[in-house]
Amino acid sequence: MDGGTRLRRVAIITCVAAALSAGPMIATNSDGIGGSPMPSAAGPGEAPFGADPARLFGPQLDQATAGAATEPASEPEAVDPSWAAVAAAEAAASASTYLAVAVLDRDTGVLATGANATEPLYTASLSKLVVAIDVLNRRRLDGLAVSPDDMELLRRALGPSDDNAMNALWTRFDGAGAASRLGELLGLAGIGDPAAPSQWGEMLVSAADHVRLWRHVLDELPSGDAEFLAAAMGSAPARAADGFAHDFGLLAQDVVGPEGPGAVAKQGWMCCFSRQYYLHSVGVVGPSARYIVVLLSRQPRDAGWTGARAELSGIATEVVRVLG
Repeated sequence: MDGGTRLRRVAIITCVAAALSAGPMIATNSDGIGGSPMPSAAGPGEAPFGADPARLFGPQLDQATAGAATEPASEPEAVDPSWAAVAAAEAAASASTYLAVAVLDRDTGVLATGANATEPLYTASLSKLVVAIDVLNRRRLDGLAVSPDDMELLRRALGPSDDNAMNALWTRFDGAGAASRLGELLGLAGIGDPAAPSQWGEMLVSAADHVRLWRHVLDELPSGDAEFLAAAMGSAPARAADGFAHDFGLLAQDVVGPEGPGAVAKQGWMCCFSRQYYLHSVGVVGPSARYIVVLLSRQPRDAGWTGARAELSGIATEVVRVLG
């Protein structure tokens, strides 16, 4: 990662902390189902990748705006950039790509959703965010004991997306029930626990509910918890603990490079149900983290991971181009 990208990313993480007293965010990655790590290609001292949460996170939504963003707008607003971005994403997707997309403008409260936004999809490592939110909420609301070692596991799961850390958290904190608990707490309709309790990558969450989860992190969690999540995600190296590179989707160079708007995101990947890849990118984009963008995809394996990554990066590039 070049110096300019590193500074921009630090700036984004600092906007979160500053405005958090005003919120952060998260997204993920995993090539195994439930977490069988590939050989690691990330060095222990590798610099964080992407934009800094401090730069991206701006003021929280006020109560009225937050409420307005809970449900998709009844009709697309042709001039609204969120709806234009959703249309651009769906137009950019290949015919063989199943895409679920949602974009929330945190300034206006407009939530734009694509045709598949309410369908629950396998999360791959996006489930790491769900578990992290669940653990922090239960610590605050129920007095759940969470040790410094547990917090380090959360950091490892969210930053380098360490599958071994997630496996430990999943067992220790009943990760198999995390989706149901958050669904009840936040009123989520498109979230579900995995059918096979040991397979965290098979948790189900819709694109619309990913938006709601990120709003919860950015606008509703106590500042200390939000700052922790932002810093953990902001520490993600160029390559995850399993060796898979983060530079696709919202973390593609066209987005986080010198000419892009900047983003902080969690990536997800998993193979292979019905010879298909699950490749996801979820995060915040633009000055003051104005937009929450969710890109969930299911793609045929024919083009390999290189082709799948290029596909989602092209879609993300179109989204940020429209958002400006």
